[in-house]
Amino acid sequence: MSIYKHDGLSLHYDVVGSGPSVLCVHGASGTGAYEWSKLASALDDRYRMILPDLRGHGSSDYRAGEISIELVNGDLLALIEHEGAARPHVLGFSFGSEVVLDLELTNPGTCASLVLLSPGLGDPRSSVPTREQLVAGWPKTLRRLHVDQHGDDHWLELMVELCERARRRPKADLGALAEIACPILLIVGDQDDPRRVRQANLLVATHPRCTLVTVEGGRHAVHKDRADQVAAAIGGFLDSVSGMSEPPGHGL
Repeated sequence: MSIYKHDGLSLHYDVVGSGPSVLCVHGASGTGAYEWSKLASALDDRYRMILPDLRGHGSSDYRAGEISIELVNGDLLALIEHEGAARPHVLGFSFGSEVVLDLELTNPGTCASLVLLSPGLGDPRSSVPTREQLVAGWPKTLRRLHVDQHGDDHWLELMVELCERARRRPKADLGALAEIACPILLIVGDQDDPRRVRQANLLVATHPRCTLVTVEGGRHAVHKDRADQVAAAIGGFLDSVSGMSEPPGHGL
């Protein structure tokens, strides 16, 4: 694991493979290795996979009250520069998909392409869990990822802050999304929240260079449920936008 410094924080990341750079942004309370290690293993023969722990997550430093999407994207821009990874392909899962969309919207031309797994619902206020719901139901695996660096209860502090910020975020601006210049791949499991599936269909209808892959039997963490299928879809898309093959189809 490597370290870079930004905004007074020590931020950790892994690099796997060689070839065109792919920046992989994990979901809320995930880590780079937890989220993407299988995908990186599937693609490292032809892509250089950069797997950061976002600020406050895993082995990266945390400052309470400073985990906004804007600050996270400042870190990611610094990592892109630090690694000399000009115009990487960028992919994100769930919260990470919101992060990478905002990265390209606020810094046009940063991304060679976007891959969005289980993207947001459009109106986060309709679905953000309460503190009580988090305590009752948040996965134990995700809780444990931060214990060594931050302590037993850090996951809850982290999630409460992220959820409070999510409630204040506006709905997605479809007009702005339509203006994104790079190609986009959307991947959603057909067993995910139906609102997420509808939002994915709305996004693909909005953007002229957007492809939707719906994975049968996939739930929210579709890349965990159907790792081989998702890796094949992402690899095919990256190969196609890199000029090496045809793009993936609309269903798997």
